[in-house]
Amino acid sequence: MIARVWLGVILAASGVAACATTPAPAGPSAPRYVDVPVLEVPGPLAGATGARLRHDAGWARFQAGDLRGATREFTAALAAAPGFYPSEAGLGYVAFYDKRWDDAAKWFDTALSRDGGYVPALSGRVETALSAGDDRAAIRMLELWLQVAAGDVEREALHSRLDVLRLRAVQAELAQAATAREGGRLDDAQAALDRAREMSPDSGVVLRELARVEAARGAFDAAETHARRAVTLDPGDAEAHAVLGDVLEAHGRLREAAAAFARAAGIDPRPEWQRRAADISSRAAFNALPAEFRAIPEAQTITRGQLAALLGSRLQGPLERVPRRVPVVLTDVRGHWAASWILPVTRAGVMEPLPNHNFQPGAIVRRAELAQIVWQAIQMLGAHRQGEVGRWRTARLLVSDVPSTHLAFEAIAAAVASGTMSLVDETRFQPGRPVSGPEAIAAVARLEQIAQGGGR
Repeated sequence: MIARVWLGVILAASGVAACATTPAPAGPSAPRYVDVPVLEVPGPLAGATGARLRHDAGWARFQAGDLRGATREFTAALAAAPGFYPSEAGLGYVAFYDKRWDDAAKWFDTALSRDGGYVPALSGRVETALSAGDDRAAIRMLELWLQVAAGDVEREALHSRLDVLRLRAVQAELAQAATAREGGRLDDAQAALDRAREMSPDSGVVLRELARVEAARGAFDAAETHARRAVTLDPGDAEAHAVLGDVLEAHGRLREAAAAFARAAGIDPRPEWQRRAADISSRAAFNALPAEFRAIPEAQTITRGQLAALLGSRLQGPLERVPRRVPVVLTDVRGHWAASWILPVTRAGVMEPLPNHNFQPGAIVRRAELAQIVWQAIQMLGAHRQGEVGRWRTARLLVSDVPSTHLAFEAIAAAVASGTMSLVDETRFQPGRPVSGPEAIAAVARLEQIAQGGGR
């Protein structure tokens, strides 16, 4: 704060006595309000002698603690010279110490409207705003004060105070925005963040929370812009990366979203972010698959091509470890969407081509055929658990629709015994019924367990 000077009690000159209606009181040994800067009279107002004398008397009474007498003298000064703004600032300080914040603000604002660089009025207006809980007004006044500050020491002190106030005000707006957003009052949250951004336009935290609110409002383009800016300003802010991940996921850009959550988890290994990164990555990979593959979970029937794709994608690692058979020639899979899975599945011997070198990828898979395929896969992938495979091979199946003479009897019995497939009810297997997508997925999931050594 600027150095404080007390003018003392003005009594002596006969000219003063002639102009004052009542004498100023004898002053104390020290000023009462040491934090108040001297209400100096600038040069352009020096000619208003009568007003200045009453003003000086008002200042003396003020520093003596006589607020009523000070009010009378400052008011008389303004009556003698309307617009004598040092006395307007004086009335502002009287109101301030009388805790009449609104009146104080009005007097200081009036003085500043006449001279925006009058430091005593700026100082009083800052203190009034702070006492009234109006940090934003205090910040505006400090910014104006900085424009007229005379020395480096004063400017440094003002900058320091301004930084503290901005931080406090921004934090208050952020808290208000969070409460409003959680309560579903998105307009209020947006308004609070807009105010925070005015005070701190380059705050990554403000931009991050603004992106969060905009995403909740469906303004995903604006949300992405602000989230990316937040990440740029503070690459170490894990929350900002997570907010960007949320926005990108809502945009349907899953691979980018998964990468954003992975970065967030890399900074702060929260289980939630790790899970989101894995889940979104899986969804991105699934969405990149052909439409025919994505249709499997809901399919009432599946084709040989779909089954080969399911086996090839879910059992890629185990199949790569199976010794390759002599390359087969397939004449009907070139250009087929599942060709990249059909070839390794047939080379491993899990699925067999037909005698005419056709695979018939569009043919419907029946339950007996699926049993033969999964049994072939079990024997290859379960080589490390021969005891179990042997028990499954010799399992006996007592059902009404699969006699022991059935060509697929051993495969069906082993598929049921291993838990890879199940009976339709207690007495039937229905070998000729088409396989549904969920059935195929369940069978392949069990094959994965067997390949990894999982029990039934």
